[in-house]
This record gives sequence, structure tokens and C-alpha cells, in this order.
Amino acid sequence: MTKLTLEEVQRRRELTEKLRAGTITRDEAIELAQILEKEKKIAEEQKDFNALLAIILLLGLLYALTKEK
Repeated sequence: MTKLTLEEVQRRRELTEKLRAGTITRDEAIELAQILEKEKKIAEEQKDFNALLAIILLLGLLYALTKEK
């Protein structure tokens, strides 16, 4: 099972905060989506359905944002 690196966790927090603040750029949204895709695989392996649902919702929001701009 893969895990997020400490750097990925920290970057995910930074980018999620920018998403909440509405200041995330398209490139940052793509970067966050890549981290979340990795985290989604981990949640699937661990059968963590609550985390999986939250990740899928965030990914949907990010994909909508990247298509919008």
C-alpha cells in the first residue's frame, strides 16, 4: 500500500486552503487533483468509504474548476 509523503500531505493542506479561500490557480487545482487521486487509491485499498466519498466530491469540484477557466 502506498502512502502520501509528508511533502504531499503538506502541499495538499496548502492547496485545500487555497481552494477554500477561492484563490487556487488552474495549475494548483491540477496538482491537488493528482494528490487526491493518489489518496483516493489509498482510501480504496483501506475500504475507507467516508474518505473516499470526500475525495470524490473534492475531485469533482476541482475538475469543474479546471474546465471552467
